[in-house]
Amino acid sequence: MRIVLHSRYPSDFDRPKGGVESVTVNLARAMARLPGNEVHVVTLERGLKEAVEELDNDIRVHRLPDPGWPQIVDILCGPGRRRLIEKIRELKPDIVHSHETHGLFLDGIPFPHVFTLHGFDHANIVAGDERMKHLRSFVWGKVEAAALVRLNHIISISPYVEAMIRKLTHAIIHPIDNPLDLRFFETPRQAALVRRILCVGWVSERKNTLGSIRAFAKLIARGHEAELIIAGQEKEAAYLQQVNDLIRERKLGDRVRLIGHINHQMLLDELGKASILLLPSYQENAPMVIAEAMAMRVPVVTSNLCGMPFMVEEGTSGYLVDPNDTGEIAEALVRIIESDERYASMCARSREIAEARFHPDVVAAKHMAVYESVIADFRRESEGA
Repeated sequence: MRIVLHSRYPSDFDRPKGGVESVTVNLARAMARLPGNEVHVVTLERGLKEAVEELDNDIRVHRLPDPGWPQIVDILCGPGRRRLIEKIRELKPDIVHSHETHGLFLDGIPFPHVFTLHGFDHANIVAGDERMKHLRSFVWGKVEAAALVRLNHIISISPYVEAMIRKLTHAIIHPIDNPLDLRFFETPRQAALVRRILCVGWVSERKNTLGSIRAFAKLIARGHEAELIIAGQEKEAAYLQQVNDLIRERKLGDRVRLIGHINHQMLLDELGKASILLLPSYQENAPMVIAEAMAMRVPVVTSNLCGMPFMVEEGTSGYLVDPNDTGEIAEALVRIIESDERYASMCARSREIAEARFHPDVVAAKHMAVYESVIADFRRESEGA
């Protein structure tokens, strides 16, 4: 089967940046391992003056110049959209699988097409701290709603995503979890002298970094030995200042470390040393870092909002908490730390779930079944036209 993935793909193949790049690399490699598959990835990238073609082992990566138009215009009628369609027509795939926003309006391709919905720009914008966020969220919400009615097949990465789009589309929705890099199943854990609580993601209001620090302060006040590692860049300097002020106010300078952005290998290293992953975000769909932590036998404390409750089994692989209740967050951390037996059980159960849901070979097999269904549906429609 000739498969074309429209998505992002890292310039350093083994060091993807962000969830969508990670998903694409993991899925493309798992698909390429299956006999009879030919995998192509098509990207639109700013800064390129001309098209570039590269090889990641058996995966052919086609990088097209992004024209630099505002995305909300380019996905509808811009030169980026035209370049993308021209390349897809040239490749003559059996199936086109889009992961990027341009895939919402891929009219004009005479090939079977499925779109993976990784998230909602309108929801992410309003949950953040960007300027004019409510207006921008409103506009993107209208664009997303207009696109959803045009799609015939959608892959949903979470029941949360499926629930949000169910009334907005007539498409067939296929639930499939995101695949992980095999290294998260193969990298051994390291023993730590004290419990290490790891937060991964932007230092921002949406990720609730301040809430993590306040909950950690309550854990320390109860006499527990632990350290908090915060991995991620700041979204805004003012929020980072609040974070640093809170660390000084609570006298946590020797227990809280901000290590900035970490790459893929550094994330493997940090999860290998982590005792708990803490992610009390206000808005997430299916965060990769939760699945990655579970694959490495790390229990998770995360919010009881959005897509996070569909990834963590309450009380067996971690705990779900109210992100506004720092006392509840602290109590969840304490329950994991204070019982070696509970901790070991949660580590084991996290790995079991990850192997059943997030292993790339498991996810690739599910995608192949969807592709065959989409192709069969396309052929029936073509014959009936």
